[in-house]
Amino acid sequence: MPKSFWFLVAYLIFFLILLKLFPTIVGSLVVALFFTILIDVIASYLEKLKISRKVTVPMASLIFYGAIVYSFYSLIPITVEEGKKAFDVIKDIDFNNIPGTTGDVINTLLDTTGTYLKNIIIQFASYLASNISNFITVGLLLIVASAYMAIANKRLWKIIDKFFPNSDIKKTKRFLIITIRDLKKFVSGQIITALFVGVITWFTSLIFGFPYPLFLGLLAGITDFIPYLGIFITAIPILLLGFTNFGLMGIVKGIIIITLANQLEMWILSPRISGGKVNLNWFLILVSLLIFGQMYGVVGVLITIPLLIVFRNIWKIYIINYLKKI
Repeated sequence: MPKSFWFLVAYLIFFLILLKLFPTIVGSLVVALFFTILIDVIASYLEKLKISRKVTVPMASLIFYGAIVYSFYSLIPITVEEGKKAFDVIKDIDFNNIPGTTGDVINTLLDTTGTYLKNIIIQFASYLASNISNFITVGLLLIVASAYMAIANKRLWKIIDKFFPNSDIKKTKRFLIITIRDLKKFVSGQIITALFVGVITWFTSLIFGFPYPLFLGLLAGITDFIPYLGIFITAIPILLLGFTNFGLMGIVKGIIIITLANQLEMWILSPRISGGKVNLNWFLILVSLLIFGQMYGVVGVLITIPLLIVFRNIWKIYIINYLKKI
């Protein structure tokens, strides 16, 4: 087995250990790297409009980070406010007219739930207040790290042989070129899929008369980058807005919006766009998501598919060729 293979394995193990020991810092750097690739792909799309690279990169960064800031800045207040409204609506319903003790049981359950939710909101607010400096630090680290990676990637490529001393650097560069290409294909497919999911969510929310349709569309598009979890993040404000504005029928409308976007993505968009570009088995992806999510949390979910791409390319370029020679 060539030396570069053992270097790659060592770097991967070292990375996974560091991610476990320092999840905030290493996780931020991983997300920053993902953002760098994503911004680079968006900039490449903008370049097709005959816009200079010097303009497309800042423009892509502004579009992407602006959408993230708007979505998550709006998510918490909207969710908390609509959650309070939903609870008030349910609390105003008179269950005492229900025969027997069922009404009393429901009212007691609602009172207990209300107290529990208030405590959660207070604890969440306290957590945000006590960790606001950490969030600001992580946010600044993301922006600075992604900007640095965008600038330094060419320099790193020139000195890549120093990370693989006394090894087959041509084979290593071939592996890295193929892996970066596959990662860009994955991100490109994700961008197109997320754009469609966001537009579908925005359009159906607009048709059903939901408030904040632009917010819901942007949130659906951004959280679509989080495999299998993004749909649940988007579902919370959609169902709350549906219930507080249209009652039980609003929940049905919300389920229609979520199901329509999810099913179109699952059966049409992902297989044709992302699936064709990444070419990974869905069951393997699902199992890997559960494993890495259990080990590393949200960051583990985000890095699952990129890691699978890396493992697959190591298998194809190094292991299979080695086995053929045995």
